[in-house]
Amino acid sequence: MLKILLIGATLIGAVVLVATPVSVKWSGLPDISSIVLSVDQAQSRVGQPGSAASVAGVNRRNRRYERRQGY
Repeated sequence: MLKILLIGATLIGAVVLVATPVSVKWSGLPDISSIVLSVDQAQSRVGQPGSAASVAGVNRRNRRYERRQGY
């Protein structure tokens, strides 16, 4: 019974940590108190479809490549 409770608590803890945008930051000091657990905020950039890493930019680059290769 204890083993099942331990597994359940581990799963619940894992779900909470995965669902929350958390980062561990270390200030560089060799002390355990320099480790900070902070909650990050989501950042998004809307309206930049021409950037190289956006979906539209990747699709456009692939279409140009295929046209040059004669697919």
